[in-house]
Amino acid sequence: MVYSTWSTVTHIFGWFSFFTAIWATITLFVLIEKKSRKEFGGYKNFLRVYCFYAFIFSTIDWVVQPYAVMDINGLGYVFYSENRLFDLGYSLSHLLQILYCGCFIASSSFLSLNFIYRYVSSCHSHYLHYIQDFGLILIIAYCILPFVIWSICVYYIFSPTSEKTEYINMSTMQIENFNISGNPYVGVICYYILTTPLHNYGDVDWWTMGALLGLIIFQILFYGISLICGILTYRSNMKLLRLAQLSKKIYKTQMQLLRAIVIQAVVPLVSVYVPTAIMIGGGMVGIYMGEIGHFVVMSISIYPPLDSVVFLLSIRDFRNALFCNSKIDNRGDSSNIRPGTAKISDILTRRLNYQQPAIPTLTI
Repeated sequence: MVYSTWSTVTHIFGWFSFFTAIWATITLFVLIEKKSRKEFGGYKNFLRVYCFYAFIFSTIDWVVQPYAVMDINGLGYVFYSENRLFDLGYSLSHLLQILYCGCFIASSSFLSLNFIYRYVSSCHSHYLHYIQDFGLILIIAYCILPFVIWSICVYYIFSPTSEKTEYINMSTMQIENFNISGNPYVGVICYYILTTPLHNYGDVDWWTMGALLGLIIFQILFYGISLICGILTYRSNMKLLRLAQLSKKIYKTQMQLLRAIVIQAVVPLVSVYVPTAIMIGGGMVGIYMGEIGHFVVMSISIYPPLDSVVFLLSIRDFRNALFCNSKIDNRGDSSNIRPGTAKISDILTRRLNYQQPAIPTLTI
């Protein structure tokens, strides 16, 4: 099979993203175990889970070898596997495509969970016991439920049909010279492509539209939760610092973690979710967005390593270890005494030492 230039570039970029993700996630996991401060507390468990998730997502992306093509009439898009390395068979390949779609939305729920945990641990630490033991089930459900719902939608609504295959094949053959017949794919066609007694060609397929609207609502919900929790966490930490109820050491650690997940939210929003939203939005309104599919696939494949690199570069201890920087910032690390109290105690100690009379010595 002759592959297009963009298809080859996307394939090479997928290999680069995979090896970068393996290096970044393993490095992050080692640094979590070796260089994390005690102030991280239970957040280390979330970082460990994230490393596992990033590793699985990048592996699925590498095995699937995805590519996306928009319908030439602008009615939707198709997501399929090129299978340049090995043939996984129809059923396994389709299953991995569904898992790939599920991981995409799970990344948003996991990101918002990071913000929720930072807010609870920083502002309401007395509630932390609610997310332990039985509470862990709720945490798992918070991430797994959107994954399951979207995977079911992909399986029942976007699975291949004979009519859809014949229609989509015109776009894949014209744009990528790829015959979709006999291959598994995820076909998102937002309008009916045949005239039947129940509907006409071009009528809105509300099942597909409903699924895509649900995906958009999920994404807005998760990013809204992240935004609210991030603002509340920042305001709370600033208030505690002004009231001298938070040591500079703990404040700096909290701000490092908050800054890391803020960057972790902004970077994929611009590089991953916006290109995907453009492609999905084009299909929903019936506008052909050109060959945007390769940008979408590459942006999604770079997501796992990008997230890990953000953590590596945003947290000072990890960054110093990564660049072999032995310089240690000891400011505020002596204790967790409140800043105002520490200053008063130092003044009192100096006065007592100054006013204490000298003890006479007896000479024999």
